[in-house]
Amino acid sequence: GLARVLFEFVGPLDWGWGAIVMAIGAVTAVMGILHALMERDLKTLLAYSTIENIGIITVALGLALVFRANAMPGLTALALAAALLHVFNHAVIKSLLFFVAGAVHVATGTRDLEQLGGLIHRMPRTATLGLIGAASIAALPPLNGFVSEWLIFQSILSAPGLPQWALKFEIPVVGAMLALTAALAAACFVRAFGIGFLGRPRAQAARDAQEVDRAMGIAMALLAALCVGSGAVPGAVLGLMGSAVEQLAGTQLARETLQVMWISPFGLERAAYGGLMVLLLVTILTWITIEIVHRNANPRRRRGPAWDCGFPDPTPAAQYTASSFAQPLRRVFGTLVLHARERVDMPEPGETRAARFAVELRDPAWAGLYAPIQHGLGWLADRCNRFQYLTIRRYLTLVFAVLVVMLCVVVVRQ
Repeated sequence: GLARVLFEFVGPLDWGWGAIVMAIGAVTAVMGILHALMERDLKTLLAYSTIENIGIITVALGLALVFRANAMPGLTALALAAALLHVFNHAVIKSLLFFVAGAVHVATGTRDLEQLGGLIHRMPRTATLGLIGAASIAALPPLNGFVSEWLIFQSILSAPGLPQWALKFEIPVVGAMLALTAALAAACFVRAFGIGFLGRPRAQAARDAQEVDRAMGIAMALLAALCVGSGAVPGAVLGLMGSAVEQLAGTQLARETLQVMWISPFGLERAAYGGLMVLLLVTILTWITIEIVHRNANPRRRRGPAWDCGFPDPTPAAQYTASSFAQPLRRVFGTLVLHARERVDMPEPGETRAARFAVELRDPAWAGLYAPIQHGLGWLADRCNRFQYLTIRRYLTLVFAVLVVMLCVVVVRQ
């Protein structure tokens, strides 16, 4: 909808509008992934990750607006193609991850990361597909999430040629914010996958989990295959978007830059990415590594206790939790951005009561923008609620009054 309004329904816009859209998108991306990093609920985490990716798409749309305002049709098409490709990639990846979260919920009855753990042994198929989705959303090659973000960064790296000095300062900052977002996204999904699927079960529900049925597995496998396939041959997906890019931007990427083996928005001498070649290389290196390990490792299977600093404790509570994993980043960013407050209740020596630790997070966007709207609508709804309990006579009077007002409006307009 944003792309249609900005590029089709509204006439040519000044470059300042693109700068505003880029700034909003960059802030949205960083705020979204920071919230995702702090969440314990698996589906809420994915919802905040969606906010992050919408911010990335918005940055690309803002870049396209700036390029169009400066009469750079080739770069306009590149930024628009990157935005539309990321829309497609994110839809596929996030569908897979929500399916994985649903499978975990079905198998365990909970979405709380602190109640999971060790699911890779109980749900190996779901864990493998979830790892593909996590690597894709973290923009790791050769998966599809990498390609669209790579194209967005190629658009950003082409921006120094713009004549406006404000953009020469803003776009590098936006690029740095997107790079920070990418790093935080990787940390977020290392946390989500590691706490949820690795380690030891933290609750009985995780210990009793069973793999989901074949139909659910097939649905996840199809989406995972699409993540790998569209990452390996992104030129084919971009080719399908050519007419939409041409309609919105007035031009499209050159066909010679969209090949099956590689994509190169500026020619092979400047930048190129071969998703299929990277996939083949990763597959071959992985196979060679597995063969070397199997040929040289001891055939006996051994399993020993985890290193525990000399204090053996078999309880799963001794391993990292989702909150403790995110604590360093929360202390760096959370105090300023999320108004994080930590409360520690540590018993005195000799007391037998348990220590307690709590974290409070506040969403400034909700508190500053949405909460006032919510309160205003609630106040208005309470006032309008009185109209449900009028008598027939008063309803007829109200209808007559509205009719008189509408007739007066018609008379005034004529």
